Amino acid sequence: MMVLLEKYYISKKENTDLNVYRCGIEECLPNHSWGPGVRDHYIIHLIISGKGCFTVNGKTHNLEAGQGFLICPGEIVSYKADSILPWKYSWVGFHGLKARQILKRAGLSVDDPIFSYHERDLLVESLEEMITEAGSRRPSDLMLSGLLYQFLARLVKCLQSEEPVAGKNSDSSFYVSKAVEYIEKTYSGPLSVSGIANYLKIDRSYLSTLFSRHLGISPREFIINYRMNKACELLGNPQLSIGDVARSVGYEDPLQFSKTFKKEKGLSPSRYRTEILNKII
Repeated sequence: MMVLLEKYYISKKENTDLNVYRCGIEECLPNHSWGPGVRDHYIIHLIISGKGCFTVNGKTHNLEAGQGFLICPGEIVSYKADSILPWKYSWVGFHGLKARQILKRAGLSVDDPIFSYHERDLLVESLEEMITEAGSRRPSDLMLSGLLYQFLARLVKCLQSEEPVAGKNSDSSFYVSKAVEYIEKTYSGPLSVSGIANYLKIDRSYLSTLFSRHLGISPREFIINYRMNKACELLGNPQLSIGDVARSVGYEDPLQFSKTFKKEKGLSPSRYRTEILNKII
């Protein structure tokens, strides 16, 4: 049993980027449980007070206020309130074409469904706004979607700002993945190995060691390779000058770009472009 404070269902809409299915807040009685069972959409619970446990993939997690858990569609899960200090939680169920991608940015998945949050993260406030809107006389789908985006944006910001913890972000592959992601976003501007290391808050030499271990090349070599591959794509556009291509991949000096390109690809940019266009024709 439980004390149901508020609970709202919203009509499902298929093939949308992000859609609220339902949301609510519940104050459970001792030993209240749900499952084992399966949901057909994502659900995020925020534990406001009390304690309980959540089981997925045969593993039980003991949780308390300040923590939350993710239920993924199609996964068999169960959860139960503590017998002495039963939990109170708010939750939102959602789906959409971008749901998995956004949760991945937060580091959440069926393998990593647990997270911690702080009052300053304003996650509970976001859900409260969502619940208020859902319970209004004329709830707006657009408003609910906006509030869901706000909630997930705050969740991503909250979890990305966490210090690396053992068994998750401390894995060296995490730093390589984040470095590659950073390079992909910033390759068209000023970019240095030191800048990447500062962004990740790790030592430059350690970053180089990780790249060598996981990718077999240095960070500098990776940056050059990535920029030259992007340049190859851009050279297929005859409307762009060699200087335009150079600037688009982070080189202010076209001569330096041409020198680097020829060293990496064996052809000058102009010769490479000619061969590409001849093949197209």
